Amino acid sequence: MKVNNKLLIFLISLIFVLSINFAFAADDNTTDLTMNADEDLPEQQTVGSVNDDVDVLQKQEIQTVKMGEVTKRYNGAIQYKATFYDNSGNPLKNTKVLFEVDDKLDYESTTDSNGVALLTILINNGNHKIATLNPVSGNISSVNINVFNVITGGKNINMYYDGGNTYKVKVLDNYGKPVKAGEKVTFTLNGKKYVKKTDKNGFAKLKITLKPGFYYISAAYKDFIVANSVAVKYVLKPATFSHRSVKPTIKYKVKFLGKNKKNKLIKVKLNKKTYKAKTNKKGVAKFTLKTPKKLGKYTVVVSYKKSKQYMEYNLY
Repeated sequence: MKVNNKLLIFLISLIFVLSINFAFAADDNTTDLTMNADEDLPEQQTVGSVNDDVDVLQKQEIQTVKMGEVTKRYNGAIQYKATFYDNSGNPLKNTKVLFEVDDKLDYESTTDSNGVALLTILINNGNHKIATLNPVSGNISSVNINVFNVITGGKNINMYYDGGNTYKVKVLDNYGKPVKAGEKVTFTLNGKKYVKKTDKNGFAKLKITLKPGFYYISAAYKDFIVANSVAVKYVLKPATFSHRSVKPTIKYKVKFLGKNKKNKLIKVKLNKKTYKAKTNKKGVAKFTLKTPKKLGKYTVVVSYKKSKQYMEYNLY
């Protein structure tokens, strides 16, 4: 019985010690797992922080340069504007910025108090790329623009006098669409200005009523101007002849060269006497002129409305 009691006490003590060791081992394992988890957390937080920084940078890139539009168009030139900001979104004032056109031509400009920089350049019609650099943020932005004439359709005119011809132009807005009706267009012809308004399709017209001659005509809308030439030709073709004074009368013809040839009133003046006749369906007016008593050179004045032609003839 004594032996058994000692054995029992030994076994109980052994079990107690083993249970304590097991508890310590369990605590050690739990601590290791917790530390491993804590060590992983900073890495996850670091990754999240980088993503946030990327988002911020992307927002800054979008905000630091605002590409604008073509604000004005000139004859062969345009004015383009862009707005610049610092990294906090404030206007970039009085700062030199750089523009690049078609990846080859560089232009420098300075922003105003609102961060707006203007680029004025001579440029051909067509599609072009404009890029710009924000010197503070380092942001590069670009845009494609279409360059075109604001006033189109103007052509050189070659006409007969009183032909009813008109000089016509079409006016476009900054987006290439016809302007609304009622926009003022100033025509200048032979030194005189005429203000006309556009119709619903953006057209403005000026009728040509000048005497025969060569002229220049221009059309202006805001800052854009186009110019062409106008050649007004004589509409009458007088006959040519030499006449012997022994004949009491002179048979004389004048041909009308314009449209609507019939019933045009033509006047012929010889030796201070004026004769009148109307054209037939072929545009020919026939006259019987009295022969002057004296021999020599005479001037015959042939006229239609305000157009006069002076013809020299020899009577012998």
